[in-house]
Amino acid sequence: MTIGNALLDGKAVDIVVNGPIIESVTPHSPCAVDCDAHGLSVFPGLCNMHSHAPMTLFRGLGDDQPLDVWLKDYIWPAEQKLTDEAVYQGTLQACREMLASGTTAFNDMYFRLPAMARAVADSGIIGRLGLNIFGDGDELDDPEVIDMLSHGGGNVTYSIAPHSVYTVSEKGLRCSAEMCMKLGLPMHIHMSETQKEVTDCIAKYGCRPWELLDRLGILDLLDCNIIAAHCLYLSDNEISIMGKHHVTTVHCPNSNLKLGSGYRFPMLELIDAGARVALGTDGSASSNNLDMIEVMKTAALLQKGWRGDPTVVPAGQILSLATLGHTISAGQPACLFLADVRSLSDLVYASHGDSVRMTMVAGKIVFRN
Repeated sequence: MTIGNALLDGKAVDIVVNGPIIESVTPHSPCAVDCDAHGLSVFPGLCNMHSHAPMTLFRGLGDDQPLDVWLKDYIWPAEQKLTDEAVYQGTLQACREMLASGTTAFNDMYFRLPAMARAVADSGIIGRLGLNIFGDGDELDDPEVIDMLSHGGGNVTYSIAPHSVYTVSEKGLRCSAEMCMKLGLPMHIHMSETQKEVTDCIAKYGCRPWELLDRLGILDLLDCNIIAAHCLYLSDNEISIMGKHHVTTVHCPNSNLKLGSGYRFPMLELIDAGARVALGTDGSASSNNLDMIEVMKTAALLQKGWRGDPTVVPAGQILSLATLGHTISAGQPACLFLADVRSLSDLVYASHGDSVRMTMVAGKIVFRN
């Protein structure tokens, strides 16, 4: 397949896709093409690294409430009523929204994963589905669950996702990490999302959340195979610990702002320490949309604002974080999108997901116009 006359860094190019890989990127020349991208810019597919896809069903539920009230009084009671069909439909809607706004892969955390997996397969997006763990991790004693986690395939892979240090016991955290190690899966967890979470952890365990994971041996066990959402309230020691183990942190600025959780995400300090930084929307009930283009703008502006420096986190850097470093070049995955913008700056600072005109996942066009 050839995508012709697309703008890449302001220059017209032809992109040849062979299966799931970009075969070549060359200056545009008149030739037969399968997809005429005249006037559109091409970008690597966006990766939404923290979401709760079925929560499209809860968009607008419990708005303008603090996190603990929002969870306990609105979200958790509603989730108790979900069926497999509801989770399937909610996930399918999420996948469609993400594809229509340039996201080609997402990293999730929820339950009823077989229903979610069907929606991912039906939509064509790439999804890593995290099994939500609470309490002592009794879910991991179920042979059927372990069999499911062991047999990801196609566009669906899995992770184990203990919810947080305030909803999962020490035993549950250790069991989750040990099963991740056994199955070769990443661990996905909420960490240091609010000041209350940190204060409560110190009161209960005598240490901060990342110091707790370190004390339990989880970081040594999994090292760079941990994906941690939020990470707003970190001490210098915690940043050092995270950098040592090359943890992937996921900044969810829109959700953090809406829930009043905070805004001073230590992005540059984490990168300097050796941690990895990615971006995410969180669920549609806390971010209210799954638009990663909007997330890029918010994340970049927040860094400039609270640091008082308009030069930090330029558009190129924020795109790299949102795409996990993927580029439009030979040998890269053929996960990309075309947008009706003239430049990267326009994409990040002057557009939203509705500027996307085509999305390709692993060499297949899954959204157009």
